[in-house]
Amino acid sequence: MAPAIREDTALAKLVAETTTHGPEMMLAAKAPSIKLDIPQWLAAHYRRNHSELPKAAMQLDPTGGYPLVLENLHAWMLLHQNLRPSEAPEFKAAAAPVVGENVKISGDNDSPRSESDIAINPGNPKQIIGASNNLGSGHQAQFFSSDGGASWGQTTLPLLSGDSMHSDPTVGWTSDGTAWATTIGINADSTSLQMRAYKSSDAGKTWVFDGTFSGSQTAADKQSMVVDHSPTSPFRDRIYVIWHNNRPAFTTFRNAAGWHAPLQVSHTETIGTAIGSDITTNAEGTVFAVWPDTGSRGLFFVKSTDGGETYTSPPLLIAKTFASFQINLPAFNQRAALVGASVGAFGKQVYVTWTDLSGEDGCKTTNNAPNDDVNSACKSRIWFARSLDSGQNWSQPAMINPAADLSDQFSQKLAVDPESGVIGVTYYGTGTGAARTLTNLMFQASHDGGQTWSKALKVASQTTDETGQDADTGNQYGDYNGLSVVKDVFAPCWTDRRGGGAEAVFTARITAKQNAQGALEVAMTNGASA
Repeated sequence: MAPAIREDTALAKLVAETTTHGPEMMLAAKAPSIKLDIPQWLAAHYRRNHSELPKAAMQLDPTGGYPLVLENLHAWMLLHQNLRPSEAPEFKAAAAPVVGENVKISGDNDSPRSESDIAINPGNPKQIIGASNNLGSGHQAQFFSSDGGASWGQTTLPLLSGDSMHSDPTVGWTSDGTAWATTIGINADSTSLQMRAYKSSDAGKTWVFDGTFSGSQTAADKQSMVVDHSPTSPFRDRIYVIWHNNRPAFTTFRNAAGWHAPLQVSHTETIGTAIGSDITTNAEGTVFAVWPDTGSRGLFFVKSTDGGETYTSPPLLIAKTFASFQINLPAFNQRAALVGASVGAFGKQVYVTWTDLSGEDGCKTTNNAPNDDVNSACKSRIWFARSLDSGQNWSQPAMINPAADLSDQFSQKLAVDPESGVIGVTYYGTGTGAARTLTNLMFQASHDGGQTWSKALKVASQTTDETGQDADTGNQYGDYNGLSVVKDVFAPCWTDRRGGGAEAVFTARITAKQNAQGALEVAMTNGASA
């Protein structure tokens, strides 16, 4: 249950000022079609600081133009009612190795962790970094391992002056062994949302600020990052990021000269908000980017062959989604599952996955979503499409696990092994009946470009329930998980509250490779060490 707003706090004063002195803002913020789980006063507070937001909610856009990260800001405000950032948590060196298929990488956290990312260092697979939201202090939680994921230490990113909290982590490596992280720097007083980059020269133990890559933008949300690792790419070690600012999608890149100015890649085809975007590269250095549009329910694609300087235009429609923006499910009914998109590439083959409704009669629109009805015949599934010619033509979308039972799948993440081309996908899978509120992290792989998929492997050794009284129900699972792969080894990370404790971040070690007969073998590896 969320904390009540206490009297005589900075938050209580802010709510009173917004309610009393901004009636027009309060009226404009009131729209039943908006799906964000934020109070009306926070929507009005955001409007007061963002005059570019239309006075009326956009009828075709269930976000109403508001950033989804406001849900995280609301949770932080309730925990920090003085509206000031906390001191950075204490650094924790790596603990003794953990024996078992699941390894908790967030340490002994007593506040919720969610929305995590993970990256194996391709140049030294024993080095792995991770990150997650950390609403307890507001400083982005960072995790690091030097033994292939068997043991983990914990630290945080430093907050810039003026930033109240961080949100939406991503991580990666460049070939010189530098670790990288991005986050949203959020100012609670002015609801300014800016994209920050940090780097680490000691494999994730300590971090320093690198730059604000969103330029002058102040409504930046939901970024995704990739590093070009290919030794055959003319743009090796460029860092690419995609996000949305207000409604449009933007990209930028960092090379030896630093961060370049944001470039808008969505245009008139995107009539809603381009939230849930992703970006990747292939061995030749071609950049591929995708995003769903909450207005048209289109999934759009662009590519760049000049290192992110320019992108194909206009964006190509590769699929239409049944749902728009989010899907309310019995296991994830308060925050809801983001449709989102995840992209990977191998040579000229480009792959995209997303979360959507299953598409049968009675399960074709967001209004058909099961919400909290565990017996609903409508269900969510993970969808897949591919291109064999660098994105010019796309296959018809298909479900990677079209199970007939009344369960749900959501929060997918795709990664492609750059050496073997094996595709891996993780997602939450639920039980059925009363167990439809319980989840396990699942994994499937394909060695033939997504034509066939391995049987779903249960990765989590215990189930998670985010609907219970002590769960962080305002945030639940967050909006995404991470997945990294190097040399046949996939490392996922996910939100997990096994045993009923605070949400934590776990990882595992999964091998997916072809045997001598050409068959794909997928297995968990005990201990998660290299």
